[in-house]
Amino acid sequence: MMTDRRAYILLFVVTLVWAGNYPLSKLALERLGPITMTAARAFVATPLLWWMARMMAPRRRPFSGRDYAAFIVLGLTGLVGNTTIWYWGLAGTTALNAGILGASSPIFVAVAAALFLGDRLHPWNYVGIVLSVAAVVVTVAKGSLGVLLTLSVNHGDFIILLSQVGWVTYSLYSRRTTSTLPPAWILTGAHVVSAIVLVPLAVIVEWPWPSPVDAPFAWGVMMYGVFPVTLGHLWYYAIVRSIGPGRAAAFLNLMPFVVLGLSWLIIGEPVRAYHLAGAALVIGGVYLATRRAP
Repeated sequence: MMTDRRAYILLFVVTLVWAGNYPLSKLALERLGPITMTAARAFVATPLLWWMARMMAPRRRPFSGRDYAAFIVLGLTGLVGNTTIWYWGLAGTTALNAGILGASSPIFVAVAAALFLGDRLHPWNYVGIVLSVAAVVVTVAKGSLGVLLTLSVNHGDFIILLSQVGWVTYSLYSRRTTSTLPPAWILTGAHVVSAIVLVPLAVIVEWPWPSPVDAPFAWGVMMYGVFPVTLGHLWYYAIVRSIGPGRAAAFLNLMPFVVLGLSWLIIGEPVRAYHLAGAALVIGGVYLATRRAP
Protein backbone atom coordinates (compact mmCIF):
# COMPACT_ATOMS: atom_id res chain seq x y z
CA MET A 1 0.00 0.00 0.00
CA MET A 2 1.43 3.36 -1.04
CA THR A 3 1.63 5.93 1.75
CA ASP A 4 0.43 9.51 1.17
CA ARG A 5 3.99 10.78 1.60
CA ARG A 6 5.33 8.47 -1.11
CA ALA A 7 2.35 9.27 -3.35
CA TYR A 8 3.08 13.00 -3.21
CA ILE A 9 6.81 12.45 -3.80
CA LEU A 10 5.98 10.38 -6.89
CA LEU A 11 3.44 13.00 -7.99
CA PHE A 12 6.14 15.66 -7.79
CA VAL A 13 8.46 13.49 -9.90
CA VAL A 14 5.72 12.82 -12.47
CA THR A 15 5.00 16.55 -12.72
CA LEU A 16 8.71 17.27 -13.34
CA VAL A 17 8.96 14.50 -15.96
CA TRP A 18 5.88 15.60 -17.89
CA ALA A 19 6.75 19.31 -17.66
CA GLY A 20 10.31 18.61 -18.78
CA ASN A 21 8.98 17.13 -22.00
CA TYR A 22 8.12 20.66 -23.22
CA PRO A 23 11.58 22.32 -23.26
CA LEU A 24 13.41 19.08 -24.07
CA SER A 25 11.17 18.35 -27.06
CA LYS A 26 11.59 21.94 -28.22
CA LEU A 27 15.35 21.35 -28.43
CA ALA A 28 14.98 17.92 -30.05
CA LEU A 29 12.77 19.33 -32.82
CA GLU A 30 15.77 21.31 -34.06
CA ARG A 31 17.17 18.01 -35.39
CA LEU A 32 14.17 15.67 -35.77
CA GLY A 33 10.88 16.35 -37.54
CA PRO A 34 7.57 16.09 -35.66
CA ILE A 35 6.45 12.98 -37.57
CA THR A 36 9.77 11.25 -36.92
CA MET A 37 9.59 12.10 -33.21
CA THR A 38 6.16 10.54 -32.85
CA ALA A 39 6.86 7.60 -35.17
CA ALA A 40 10.03 6.61 -33.33
CA ARG A 41 8.28 7.03 -29.99
CA ALA A 42 5.41 4.74 -31.08
CA PHE A 43 7.76 2.16 -32.61
CA VAL A 44 10.02 1.91 -29.55
CA ALA A 45 7.21 2.09 -26.97
CA THR A 46 5.11 -0.69 -28.55
CA PRO A 47 7.14 -3.70 -27.30
CA LEU A 48 7.50 -2.05 -23.87
CA LEU A 49 3.75 -1.53 -23.60
CA TRP A 50 3.06 -5.06 -24.86
CA TRP A 51 5.31 -6.49 -22.15
CA MET A 52 3.70 -4.33 -19.45
CA ALA A 53 0.20 -5.28 -20.63
CA ARG A 54 1.06 -8.98 -20.40
CA MET A 55 2.47 -8.53 -16.89
CA MET A 56 -0.30 -6.25 -15.56
CA ALA A 57 -3.36 -7.72 -17.28
CA PRO A 58 -2.87 -11.17 -18.84
CA ARG A 59 -5.26 -11.50 -21.80
CA ARG A 60 -7.96 -14.14 -21.46
CA ARG A 61 -9.71 -13.82 -24.82
CA PRO A 62 -8.92 -13.02 -28.46
CA PHE A 63 -9.26 -9.45 -29.70
CA SER A 64 -12.74 -8.59 -31.00
CA GLY A 65 -13.93 -6.16 -33.65
CA ARG A 66 -14.70 -3.63 -30.91
CA ASP A 67 -11.13 -3.91 -29.65
CA TYR A 68 -9.67 -3.31 -33.11
CA ALA A 69 -11.98 -0.31 -33.57
CA ALA A 70 -10.66 1.15 -30.31
CA PHE A 71 -7.06 0.55 -31.41
CA ILE A 72 -7.64 2.36 -34.71
CA VAL A 73 -9.62 5.34 -33.42
CA LEU A 74 -7.41 5.96 -30.38
CA GLY A 75 -4.22 5.44 -32.37
CA LEU A 76 -5.27 7.88 -35.09
CA THR A 77 -6.57 10.55 -32.69
CA GLY A 78 -3.87 10.12 -30.03
CA LEU A 79 -0.29 9.84 -31.26
CA VAL A 80 -1.05 10.35 -34.96
CA GLY A 81 -3.45 13.27 -34.53
CA ASN A 82 -2.74 14.92 -31.19
CA THR A 83 0.94 14.27 -30.48
CA THR A 84 2.27 14.76 -34.00
CA ILE A 85 0.39 18.03 -34.45
CA TRP A 86 1.51 19.11 -30.96
CA TYR A 87 5.16 18.56 -31.95
CA TRP A 88 4.53 20.50 -35.15
CA GLY A 89 3.10 23.41 -33.18
CA LEU A 90 5.87 23.29 -30.58
CA ALA A 91 8.44 23.69 -33.36
CA GLY A 92 6.81 27.04 -34.22
CA THR A 93 6.24 28.49 -30.75
CA THR A 94 7.87 28.61 -27.34
CA ALA A 95 7.78 25.83 -24.78
CA LEU A 96 6.30 28.41 -22.41
CA ASN A 97 3.30 29.05 -24.65
CA ALA A 98 2.89 25.34 -25.38
CA GLY A 99 2.80 24.58 -21.66
CA ILE A 100 0.03 27.08 -20.98
CA LEU A 101 -2.03 26.21 -24.06
CA GLY A 102 -1.60 22.50 -23.46
CA ALA A 103 -2.85 22.88 -19.90
CA SER A 104 -6.16 24.14 -21.27
CA SER A 105 -7.01 20.75 -22.82
CA PRO A 106 -9.44 19.70 -20.03
CA ILE A 107 -11.57 22.72 -20.97
CA PHE A 108 -12.01 21.54 -24.55
CA VAL A 109 -12.86 18.04 -23.31
CA ALA A 110 -15.40 19.39 -20.79
CA VAL A 111 -17.15 21.54 -23.40
CA ALA A 112 -17.20 18.73 -25.97
CA ALA A 113 -18.53 16.27 -23.38
CA ALA A 114 -21.35 18.71 -22.58
CA LEU A 115 -22.20 19.15 -26.26
CA PHE A 116 -21.93 15.55 -27.44
CA LEU A 117 -22.28 13.34 -24.36
CA GLY A 118 -24.81 15.35 -22.39
CA ASP A 119 -22.56 16.15 -19.42
CA ARG A 120 -24.14 18.83 -17.27
CA LEU A 121 -22.25 22.08 -16.71
CA HIS A 122 -22.79 24.07 -13.51
CA PRO A 123 -22.31 27.84 -12.98
CA TRP A 124 -18.73 27.53 -11.73
CA ASN A 125 -17.90 25.35 -14.76
CA TYR A 126 -18.86 28.25 -17.03
CA VAL A 127 -16.70 30.61 -14.95
CA GLY A 128 -13.81 28.19 -15.41
CA ILE A 129 -14.35 28.04 -19.16
CA VAL A 130 -14.28 31.85 -19.35
CA LEU A 131 -11.06 31.99 -17.31
CA SER A 132 -9.43 29.35 -19.51
CA VAL A 133 -10.43 31.15 -22.71
CA ALA A 134 -8.93 34.30 -21.20
CA ALA A 135 -5.72 32.36 -20.50
CA VAL A 136 -5.54 31.24 -24.14
CA VAL A 137 -6.20 34.78 -25.43
CA VAL A 138 -3.61 36.33 -23.12
CA THR A 139 -1.02 33.74 -24.15
CA VAL A 140 -1.48 33.82 -27.93
CA ALA A 141 -1.75 37.64 -27.88
CA LYS A 142 1.40 37.91 -25.73
CA GLY A 143 -0.56 40.20 -23.46
CA SER A 144 -0.97 42.75 -26.25
CA LEU A 145 -4.28 44.01 -27.63
CA GLY A 146 -2.42 45.11 -30.75
CA VAL A 147 -1.47 41.51 -31.56
CA LEU A 148 -5.14 40.52 -31.49
CA LEU A 149 -6.30 43.51 -33.52
CA THR A 150 -3.72 42.89 -36.24
CA LEU A 151 -4.14 39.07 -36.08
CA SER A 152 -0.35 38.75 -35.89
CA VAL A 153 -0.56 35.63 -33.72
CA ASN A 154 2.18 33.00 -33.78
CA HIS A 155 1.16 30.15 -36.10
CA GLY A 156 2.65 27.60 -33.70
CA ASP A 157 0.14 28.63 -31.02
CA PHE A 158 -2.73 27.97 -33.42
CA ILE A 159 -1.31 24.55 -34.29
CA ILE A 160 -1.02 23.68 -30.58
CA LEU A 161 -4.71 24.58 -30.20
CA LEU A 162 -5.54 22.56 -33.34
CA SER A 163 -3.95 19.49 -31.75
CA GLN A 164 -6.68 19.64 -29.10
CA VAL A 165 -9.18 18.37 -31.71
CA GLY A 166 -7.40 15.02 -31.66
CA TRP A 167 -7.23 14.98 -27.87
CA VAL A 168 -10.94 15.80 -27.49
CA THR A 169 -11.87 12.99 -29.88
CA TYR A 170 -9.49 10.61 -28.09
CA SER A 171 -10.95 11.49 -24.68
CA LEU A 172 -14.61 11.25 -25.71
CA TYR A 173 -14.11 7.98 -27.57
CA SER A 174 -12.24 6.54 -24.57
CA ARG A 175 -15.39 7.08 -22.53
CA ARG A 176 -17.74 5.62 -25.13
CA THR A 177 -15.77 2.69 -26.52
CA THR A 178 -17.50 -0.67 -26.05
CA SER A 179 -14.20 -2.53 -25.81
CA THR A 180 -13.81 -4.31 -22.47
CA LEU A 181 -10.05 -4.71 -22.72
CA PRO A 182 -7.93 -3.36 -19.86
CA PRO A 183 -6.42 0.11 -20.58
CA ALA A 184 -2.91 -1.35 -20.90
CA TRP A 185 -3.95 -3.47 -23.89
CA ILE A 186 -5.89 -0.64 -25.53
CA LEU A 187 -2.86 1.64 -25.17
CA THR A 188 -0.64 -1.04 -26.69
CA GLY A 189 -2.97 -1.57 -29.65
CA ALA A 190 -3.21 2.17 -30.25
CA HIS A 191 0.59 2.39 -30.36
CA VAL A 192 0.74 -0.44 -32.90
CA VAL A 193 -1.68 1.44 -35.17
CA SER A 194 0.30 4.67 -34.68
CA ALA A 195 3.57 2.98 -35.62
CA ILE A 196 2.02 1.38 -38.73
CA VAL A 197 0.80 4.80 -39.91
CA LEU A 198 3.63 7.07 -38.80
CA VAL A 199 6.81 5.12 -39.61
CA PRO A 200 6.15 4.98 -43.41
CA LEU A 201 4.90 8.59 -43.30
CA ALA A 202 8.08 9.74 -41.56
CA VAL A 203 10.18 7.97 -44.21
CA ILE A 204 8.23 9.61 -47.04
CA VAL A 205 8.09 13.13 -45.59
CA GLU A 206 11.15 13.56 -43.36
CA TRP A 207 13.80 11.13 -44.63
CA PRO A 208 16.79 11.23 -44.27
CA TRP A 209 16.95 11.34 -40.49
CA PRO A 210 20.11 12.24 -38.60
CA SER A 211 21.64 9.15 -37.00
CA PRO A 212 21.78 8.76 -33.21
CA VAL A 213 25.51 9.44 -33.49
CA ASP A 214 24.92 12.77 -35.26
CA ALA A 215 21.98 13.83 -33.08
CA PRO A 216 22.34 11.99 -29.75
CA PHE A 217 20.41 14.58 -27.75
CA ALA A 218 17.38 14.56 -30.07
CA TRP A 219 17.16 10.76 -30.09
CA GLY A 220 17.70 10.78 -26.32
CA VAL A 221 14.68 13.06 -25.91
CA MET A 222 12.65 10.63 -28.00
CA MET A 223 13.66 7.86 -25.60
CA TYR A 224 12.75 10.16 -22.72
CA GLY A 225 9.25 10.32 -24.19
CA VAL A 226 9.14 6.52 -24.30
CA PHE A 227 10.48 5.55 -20.89
CA PRO A 228 10.18 8.25 -18.17
CA VAL A 229 6.98 9.68 -19.65
CA THR A 230 5.41 6.22 -20.01
CA LEU A 231 6.56 5.25 -16.52
CA GLY A 232 5.00 8.49 -15.30
CA HIS A 233 1.61 7.31 -16.56
CA LEU A 234 1.93 4.09 -14.57
CA TRP A 235 2.98 6.00 -11.46
CA TYR A 236 0.10 8.44 -11.90
CA TYR A 237 -2.36 5.56 -12.06
CA ALA A 238 -0.98 4.21 -8.75
CA ILE A 239 -1.05 7.72 -7.24
CA VAL A 240 -4.72 8.23 -8.14
CA ARG A 241 -5.59 4.91 -6.51
CA SER A 242 -3.74 5.99 -3.36
CA ILE A 243 -4.80 9.62 -2.77
CA GLY A 244 -7.77 9.94 -5.14
CA PRO A 245 -8.21 11.71 -8.49
CA GLY A 246 -9.19 15.06 -6.96
CA ARG A 247 -6.02 15.64 -4.96
CA ALA A 248 -3.83 14.23 -7.71
CA ALA A 249 -5.40 16.46 -10.39
CA ALA A 250 -5.21 19.54 -8.14
CA PHE A 251 -1.46 19.04 -7.74
CA LEU A 252 -0.97 18.32 -11.43
CA ASN A 253 -2.78 21.54 -12.34
CA LEU A 254 0.34 23.38 -11.16
CA MET A 255 2.27 21.98 -14.12
CA PRO A 256 2.08 25.20 -16.21
CA PHE A 257 4.26 26.95 -13.63
CA VAL A 258 6.67 24.00 -13.62
CA VAL A 259 6.86 24.24 -17.43
CA LEU A 260 7.63 27.96 -17.11
CA GLY A 261 10.44 27.30 -14.66
CA LEU A 262 11.99 24.42 -16.61
CA SER A 263 11.74 26.25 -19.95
CA TRP A 264 13.58 29.21 -18.45
CA LEU A 265 16.16 26.97 -16.75
CA ILE A 266 16.83 24.51 -19.60
CA ILE A 267 16.55 26.60 -22.77
CA GLY A 268 16.57 30.15 -21.42
CA GLU A 269 13.15 31.23 -22.67
CA PRO A 270 12.29 34.54 -20.97
CA VAL A 271 9.25 34.41 -18.70
CA ARG A 272 7.01 37.44 -19.32
CA ALA A 273 4.21 38.81 -17.21
CA TYR A 274 1.62 37.47 -19.67
CA HIS A 275 3.02 33.95 -19.20
CA LEU A 276 2.47 34.18 -15.44
CA ALA A 277 -1.01 35.63 -15.98
CA GLY A 278 -1.89 32.92 -18.50
CA ALA A 279 -0.63 30.15 -16.23
CA ALA A 280 -2.61 31.48 -13.26
CA LEU A 281 -5.77 31.88 -15.34
CA VAL A 282 -5.57 28.40 -16.87
CA ILE A 283 -4.97 26.73 -13.49
CA GLY A 284 -7.97 28.46 -11.96
CA GLY A 285 -10.05 27.87 -15.07
CA VAL A 286 -9.33 24.15 -15.29
CA TYR A 287 -10.04 23.71 -11.59
CA LEU A 288 -13.43 25.38 -11.85
CA ALA A 289 -14.40 23.98 -15.25
CA THR A 290 -13.76 20.37 -14.22
CA ARG A 291 -15.22 20.68 -10.72
CA ARG A 292 -18.06 18.27 -10.04
CA ALA A 293 -21.37 19.22 -8.47
CA PRO A 294 -21.41 18.67 -4.67
